Amino acid sequence: MKRINRIFSALLFLAAAIMCNACSGGPDAGVLFREAKTDADSIQSCSADISQNLVFTANGAQHVYSSSNSITYTAKPFAIKSVQKIQNDGISSDNETYTLTENGKPSFYCKPNGVWQKTDAGNLDTSPAAQVDILRVLNNAEDQKYVRETTLHSRKVHKIELKLSSEILRSAVENIVTVSGMAENSSTVVPALLNGAPDLYGYCYIDAGTGKIVRIEADLTDAVNQIFKNIDGSSVSVHVTKCELSGNIDKINSAPSVTLPDDAKSASSIQAYG
Repeated sequence: MKRINRIFSALLFLAAAIMCNACSGGPDAGVLFREAKTDADSIQSCSADISQNLVFTANGAQHVYSSSNSITYTAKPFAIKSVQKIQNDGISSDNETYTLTENGKPSFYCKPNGVWQKTDAGNLDTSPAAQVDILRVLNNAEDQKYVRETTLHSRKVHKIELKLSSEILRSAVENIVTVSGMAENSSTVVPALLNGAPDLYGYCYIDAGTGKIVRIEADLTDAVNQIFKNIDGSSVSVHVTKCELSGNIDKINSAPSVTLPDDAKSASSIQAYG
């Protein structure tokens, strides 16, 4: 009888342990996410990139749009190099800009028409949260859910599901509305479409060893499709086959310094507008 009781007690303990493990669901996603964002606020330098891809058909005509932005950021003294690439229905454009601290104030350098120009960057928020695209995207996160521990580029990471606000769709929706001509008769089209967005989800990857954010990704194709299917009385037919966003951040606190190109050092100064 004593032996049976011991076996029964052991089984109860095992069952309780299994139930406890199942209920725990892994680390607290909210804590991991908040700590990673707080850590990002103190980034001294980093390299980061973000890309968006959008493919849709409006009234039978297909449109393909993609954009990317690769940056190198340093906090003290503040400097950022940005390389943007855009493809819009087969038409490509590249742009390289620099924003650096000069005499205690940020100056912005750009090269329209192949000629470097310089202007005062004004009262600029130079924090990582404001200047690093992938960190700005994380401001759209409304809730978090732990998925699992996995491997990304040979490193262990926490995969976290993010519930996102509809603002993350603004760029894609504005693009579709403009190209399709839907905005010609109303300035409230985009806000109305965003208000009708379904629940949106993406993923964030946090390094399991350092607690730092390393990647975000979101496939928003179905959500954008649903938005444009719900329009009452519209004469425009829209079908979205791709709407994806992804971004990476690395070389945290070890990125190379930002150096202005020699030919930009003699840039002509222009007055900022707006």
